[in-house]
Amino acid sequence: MDGERISLRLELEDLELLDSFIEKHPEYSNRSNFARVAIRSFIDQADGTATAVKKHVKKENVITVEVPRLAHETIMTSVRAGIYNSPEEAVVWCIRKEFIKIEQTLEMIKNEKQESLKGAMQMISE
Repeated sequence: MDGERISLRLELEDLELLDSFIEKHPEYSNRSNFARVAIRSFIDQADGTATAVKKHVKKENVITVEVPRLAHETIMTSVRAGIYNSPEEAVVWCIRKEFIKIEQTLEMIKNEKQESLKGAMQMISE
């Protein structure tokens, strides 16, 4: 299946609608790119594998933000290149990298374990 292609025949009205949409949404570089993304999205939704954000499930840890155009284009380019599976994954990776420092987290876990062991040792010695 590698390198196989399909042709899609659309009416002029549909092509104009498609081109107008792509013009307003630069995250889609061309008709083919849009078609690939749309097909995947449709299949995800039809199979029930869409992410929680796409299903509009109300969760406390979901934040909707508007990002600068350059950042959005960079994220979408990274997704199209296969670096990330979705825009959500790219954003979460960046958030983790910026806000969750591994060394600090490990140190905190280590300290909590030590305190827990000290407490257990005190209970045993009493």
